[in-house]
Amino acid sequence: MVGRPLVRKDRLNEQVIVAAALKLARNRLTELTMRSLADELEVSVGALYKHVSSRDELLSLVVEGVLDEAPRMGSETLDGWLALRAQVLGVQALMDRYPGLDDAVMIRSATSPKANELRREGMAALQREKLTLDEAHKVYRAVTWLWLGSRMALEGRARRQADIDTFAEALDILIAGLKMHINHVEDKQDRIRSADR
Repeated sequence: MVGRPLVRKDRLNEQVIVAAALKLARNRLTELTMRSLADELEVSVGALYKHVSSRDELLSLVVEGVLDEAPRMGSETLDGWLALRAQVLGVQALMDRYPGLDDAVMIRSATSPKANELRREGMAALQREKLTLDEAHKVYRAVTWLWLGSRMALEGRARRQADIDTFAEALDILIAGLKMHINHVEDKQDRIRSADR
């Protein structure tokens, strides 16, 4: 019957909403609207608004859902540099599964609780390698900028194998250079301290 409200078989909750939103936004973020999501969930737009107050809140929930799938770096990881490399490559692979969400993830990552959790894990891994907090910040920032720049350079297209290989090589070069720079600075500081004695 026309105009009759849609009725779901199961209860609507945040997890169900985010899963449906991820499905819609997987390739193009513009396909994710409150109307398209309501249609996907077989509910009225009004019912959806009872759970999500706006498209902006929906996008934040979607970003959290994506980043929740990111590889974790536990404290048992032996080499913090390798753990950081694995995390960055893992996030790249994750974003390859959701190419339509690059912009949303980049825009919201500064305030995302999940992104902050990933940053804290990365920083802790680097500090286990005897980096100071300031050094760990600089390393993490440099690696993040490489990652963000590589995503922006794609201009919305899917990564090809050459892009994947080039990014991994660039990441390895950056990490090797950062390690050398930090070791050089530490050696210089050690020499200064020795000379002062």
